[in-house]
Amino acid sequence: MFGRLFGFKSSQEAPRPGVSPGRPNSSLEELQSKLELLEKREGVLTKKVEDELAKAREFYSKKNKSMALQCMKRKKMAEDELTKIACQKQNLDTLIFTLQNQTMNMEVLAAQKRAKDELKLVNKKMDADGVDNTMDELLEEMDKVNAVSEALRQPLDAQVVDEDELLAELTEEMNDVGISQTTTATMAPAALLPSMPGVPQNALPQHPNKAVDEEEEALRALERELLS
Repeated sequence: MFGRLFGFKSSQEAPRPGVSPGRPNSSLEELQSKLELLEKREGVLTKKVEDELAKAREFYSKKNKSMALQCMKRKKMAEDELTKIACQKQNLDTLIFTLQNQTMNMEVLAAQKRAKDELKLVNKKMDADGVDNTMDELLEEMDKVNAVSEALRQPLDAQVVDEDELLAELTEEMNDVGISQTTTATMAPAALLPSMPGVPQNALPQHPNKAVDEEEEALRALERELLS
């Protein structure tokens, strides 16, 4: 009974199924089980402290100091036990947290080892020299393909016309035609233009404009009348 209450395991207790000793998971389960027992014990002691305090108050109200002191002593013992349990729980929490982290590190390390082994297997099937040889062979085959494509592009007509040569011939012909036209235009006789009448050299006689003189005279007469 006391073993179950304080979390002690009997020597005849069989190991739990699915839990193998020496493994992190089994240790975690064991620590968590002990932590649950401490929490249960903590609940019992907390209730005992409350009960003993209530009894001490009742005895003290009845002037029974002796019984009240006994209750207070039991309350003090329960409180001391609660302090110890709090320390034990803190230690178990620390161990659980540390073991969980270590278990995670172990899983990560195991995954890295598996990845390393797989990389070794892959590298055995593929090395740098083999890759270089493969690339050289691939480039060689590509050169063959390009050579075949270039051969298929060749015209079937045996008389291949050089386009640059044709353009040079056309330019030469155009230059010859331009020179011929320039020579013909230079050697053609000039057309005879009709003779223009001569310009008289003597001064033309001046004829007074009588109408203008009469208008000026009329204007001057009008001004004189206005001023008089």
